[in-house]
Amino acid sequence: SCNKGIGETGFFCGFWKLLHVASVGFAEQQGGLMLRELHPNIRVFSPKEAGSVLREYMGMFFNCDKCSKRFMSQYDECKFNSCHRLTDETVDAPAESWAEFPLWLWEVHNDVSRSKAEREADFHEKYNRKAVAKKWERLMGAVYPHLDQCLSCWNADGTWDVDAVYNHLEKEYWTFGMEVGSKFESLLDHRDASVDGVSHGLDAYLGLGIVVLLTYFLKKYKIRASGRHKKDDENLFPRASGDGRIKYRDS
Repeated sequence: SCNKGIGETGFFCGFWKLLHVASVGFAEQQGGLMLRELHPNIRVFSPKEAGSVLREYMGMFFNCDKCSKRFMSQYDECKFNSCHRLTDETVDAPAESWAEFPLWLWEVHNDVSRSKAEREADFHEKYNRKAVAKKWERLMGAVYPHLDQCLSCWNADGTWDVDAVYNHLEKEYWTFGMEVGSKFESLLDHRDASVDGVSHGLDAYLGLGIVVLLTYFLKKYKIRASGRHKKDDENLFPRASGDGRIKYRDS
């Protein structure tokens, strides 16, 4: 669903989706605060800590040096007002402060998309491919979500309605945990129905494993008895031809 037939685009698309899922999940669970009832000793992360963890990951592990430097530079320079939006409060944090982390990440992603569209447009215009440049500006330069994806996310003056944007992000990246599809529901029912037969299944796998091992050792014994193992040992290494060069099967 990510590469849409365009090679080498799937990884970055999938990576951004993963970040959005994690960021919205962070906000929905309030950094772990919502899990305190089940796990009283769980550590609660503040929005600021979440941003710092993401910054460190981008700096140490992301496989695009230019991308990671851009991300860290923007974070350190408090772009998109991150220094004030991402608070270090946890237990006493107001409810709306948790949503700032996914909203900040959404703005970062839009900035990356805009920058990419501009670079592509400049490249095509440089070689007088204006039609292609306009296509890139129209298709890739559009920020997320598009008008046809979330009309309510836009105010009449062209600015964002951030509450609607968060609701869209929540629906897109988080409500899958609440609304389970019919096929997956059937899979869960099938799994539950087979719980009683788990022990029998294990016995079957154990028996199959014993048969495979016996077959392997029997075959090995026959090879030893026939002397074929000696011939195989002689062919483990290639022989040199008359001119001293080593010849392989594929040469």
